[in-house]
Amino acid sequence: MKKELLRQLLLIFGIVTLMIVGYNINLIYLPTPVDEVLLTIEQGESAHSIASKLLNRGVIQSDLLFYAYVRLRGVQGSLDYGTYLFDGNLSMANVVETIQRGKVKLNRITIPEGLTIAKTSRLLAKKHFGQFTTFYTLAYDTTFVRLCTGLDVPSLEGFLFPETYFFPDGASEEFILKHMTREFFIQTAPLNFKPGQILSFYETITLASIVEREARVEEEKPIIASVYLNRIEDDQLLQACPTVAYTLEQMGKSRTEIYYRDLKVDSPYNTYKYPGLPPTPICSPAKSTIAAVLHPAKTDYFFFFANNGRHIFSQTYDQHLAKQRSINH
Repeated sequence: MKKELLRQLLLIFGIVTLMIVGYNINLIYLPTPVDEVLLTIEQGESAHSIASKLLNRGVIQSDLLFYAYVRLRGVQGSLDYGTYLFDGNLSMANVVETIQRGKVKLNRITIPEGLTIAKTSRLLAKKHFGQFTTFYTLAYDTTFVRLCTGLDVPSLEGFLFPETYFFPDGASEEFILKHMTREFFIQTAPLNFKPGQILSFYETITLASIVEREARVEEEKPIIASVYLNRIEDDQLLQACPTVAYTLEQMGKSRTEIYYRDLKVDSPYNTYKYPGLPPTPICSPAKSTIAAVLHPAKTDYFFFFANNGRHIFSQTYDQHLAKQRSINH
C-alpha cells in the first residue's frame, strides 16, 4: 500500500516537473507578439537589470527565467549595451540573440519648432523614415490620436514634439508618431498646466502654436502671449496672421506674406473673421513657447507688428497706427 502511494506520488511529481519544464521551454522558445519596443541597455548593466527592463516593457514573460537561461548558456557577459528595437513574434531565445548581436543602427532626424503635421510628415518621408501618406493619415486618424494622446481631439497637430530623434532601422510610422507624441508629454510634464484657468490644456497648446509662428526671438514670446491673452479676456478678435497662413496651407496655397485679400478667407481658422482660438493648434510649439503662454508677461498691450525680425507693441489701435506710420516714413 505504501509502495503504491509512493509510486503515485512519484508519478504526480514527474508529471508536474515535466509540465513546469515544458512551460519554461515554451517561454524560452515559443514566439510571442511584441509591439515595437525601443529599449536601451547601458554599458556594464547586469543581466538581472536587463531582465527586469525586458519584463517591464513586455518583451519577455519571466525575468527569472531570462536570467537562468543566459546563466545556463554562459552568455551573460556577452549581452551588449546599446539601443534595441524589439518587434514582431519573438521568443526569449530571439531576444537574447538580438542583444548578443549588438547595437541596432539608429538614424538621426531633427524636427524643428513650428512645423505642421503636413510639413513634419514631408520631412520624415524625405529623410526615408516612412511614407508621407501613412504619416499624414495616421496623424488625422482619431482612434490613433486618442491612443497617442488620451484626448478626443481631431489630430496630432501640436503634439509632434520638436526635437532631435534617433530612430532604429525598421521603425514603423506608427512607432515614430507614438514616440514623438510621448516625448511631448514627457517634456511638457514639468510645466504644471492648471486646468480651469483662462485656457484649457488643449487651448494652451493651440495658443502656443500661434505664438510659435509669430515669435522670432525667444524673449518676445511671453509678451506676444500676453497680447493674445489680453484680447481673449477682452473678447476681441485675435487677428493672428499665422492662423490665416495655416488656413491657406490647408488649401494648398503657400504664402511668405499675408495679403488683405487673404484675410477674407472663410475658415474657422481665420481669426480675423471668427472669435476665439482656432479649432486646433496650427503647428508643434517649442516647450519654451508653451511655458510663455502658461506664464505670460504682465502687459496692457493689445497690438503689435513685425519690424526687422522683432515686434513693436502698443496699447491702443491709434498708437499702433502711429508707430506703423513712423516706421514706414
